[in-house]
Amino acid sequence: MTYGKDSPRLELRGRLDSLNAEIIFLQAMSDNPEYNADIEEVREVINCLQRCEAGEKVFAGPLTLWGIDGEEIHRRSHNPAKYYGLGHILPHMDMGRGASGINLLRTLTREAELCAVRAFGHDDRLRICHILNRLSSALYILTYKYLPEGYNRVMHFGSPE
Repeated sequence: MTYGKDSPRLELRGRLDSLNAEIIFLQAMSDNPEYNADIEEVREVINCLQRCEAGEKVFAGPLTLWGIDGEEIHRRSHNPAKYYGLGHILPHMDMGRGASGINLLRTLTREAELCAVRAFGHDDRLRICHILNRLSSALYILTYKYLPEGYNRVMHFGSPE
């Protein structure tokens, strides 16, 4: 099926391409094999989403990254203090290169998710919107793994003072 240049589907394809390219760039800039392997799992999911979107196929099976399923990813992302001993991260350059790179991937994933919502709306038969939502949560919890020792910048919710 072909789409016009203003199609939300085409925009989604571009966002997924950009996300894939950013992962490859981060891997090329890193000398940490564990980091590269962690984000390679994400890249494999992005590649699968690209195939699903282009081929009109449903994302099969549950999302699992680093041995963690989608429901556990959801729980951890909503209560990081319980799982990681640190509240919700306040992004800052003190996060270092590894965590900052993953935070960038998280934001690009959110942008792709918004494109997917515009493309599919409530008719997300391919499960792309749902998977992108979980993927951004997965990247959020992966950020904790790569924060430098002693990082303590967290968000404080409530009324501004």
